Amino acid sequence: MTSSKKILFSCFAGNLLEWYEFAIFGFMTHIISQQFFPSSSPFLSMMMTYAVFAIGFIIRPFGAILSGHIGDLYGRRSGLMLSIAFMAMPTFIIGCLPTYEQIGVIAPLLLLLCRMVQGISLGGEFSGSIVYLIEHAPKDKPAYFASWADLGSSVGMILASLTSLLLTVYLSDENLKSFGWRLPFLGGIIFGILGYYLRRDLTETPEFKPAKEKLAFGALVKIAFTASPKLFIIATTFLAINSAGYYFLVIYLPKQIIIDALPGYAMTLLPLISITAMMPATFISAFLSDKIGQKPILYMGYMTSLALAYPTLLHTITSHNLYLIAILHTLFAISLGMCFGPRSALISKLFPTEHRYTGVSITYNIANATFGGLSPMICATMANSWGATSPALWIIGCAIVSLASIYFLGQRYKSFHPLH
Repeated sequence: MTSSKKILFSCFAGNLLEWYEFAIFGFMTHIISQQFFPSSSPFLSMMMTYAVFAIGFIIRPFGAILSGHIGDLYGRRSGLMLSIAFMAMPTFIIGCLPTYEQIGVIAPLLLLLCRMVQGISLGGEFSGSIVYLIEHAPKDKPAYFASWADLGSSVGMILASLTSLLLTVYLSDENLKSFGWRLPFLGGIIFGILGYYLRRDLTETPEFKPAKEKLAFGALVKIAFTASPKLFIIATTFLAINSAGYYFLVIYLPKQIIIDALPGYAMTLLPLISITAMMPATFISAFLSDKIGQKPILYMGYMTSLALAYPTLLHTITSHNLYLIAILHTLFAISLGMCFGPRSALISKLFPTEHRYTGVSITYNIANATFGGLSPMICATMANSWGATSPALWIIGCAIVSLASIYFLGQRYKSFHPLH
């Protein structure tokens, strides 16, 4: 039997490694756009890079189907082992890719392919980790156990942000464009080896039971959906602000600052501050939700995110005061942390053991593909068409969708423990 500490650490570390490798692309978009999508229009170049960033999310539901099939039929551990391999190799290959200047249009196509494989990997990693943690958790600590996956992903994002910051500070612009941007991707192979070592001795969860019959690929998705279509949809939409708000804050907002009026490192420093502030908020809200229930904590997170969206965007694009911007980003990050803490325990308990891995993976990744991965593109398009402050409407709308989803879930499942 695997010890609780090893279970928590393996899922924490696995998510750290996966999210570092996946997120470094987002933090390096300003460099990658120049290497793979050269254009006379900086907006078009950046939009093409955002599109490749989004593809990694759009493909995630397909990865969720694959990992869900393996995780529900053959074991949670098998699904987690697969995700490590599918992340490490394409990350390393991105670091080796020739640029557009060297091989033309083939370069962005190869980049797109690598990003798709990364998306398949991440489609099963986080959701598989929270299922694994929940099924090992004591009955009175499900959110606390599941929050370790969130903490791992946050630390991975912090390392990605810190790596980007250090490269920006210590390398010249010329060196960063020529070879510096490749370094964090080349480290992917090392992380793959570490991830395999951490998970090779994990045991299966006590709740998992091997399937009595081997179902066709994708059959579990149909089973999870037809069992309760409304529940399936709500399990997706309640994650709207979690997904949209996160990438709005970490990827989109830092690139909207007044570059000439603020230090050059501000663009990479702000995500680091935001994710760091989000970690204790996630951990504390998870602990509290085990005591008083997920519903009140989620309501607090949704309402504060809704209230902070517009002022955070407004001051980011107009203020010359980095301290003020950082404070608003920190407050918005704390509000999102309150949305993250109870999330994993809630979504895991919405599905029975037989198709839990599939149900959690599909709903979580559809939410991230639609509300999360597309968020930077949606915000950039809105700002270009309707004004710089218009993306706040997208975030406010997502918060309202999440509020409505939890309300209807509470009305339909009043006796359900995670919503008490």
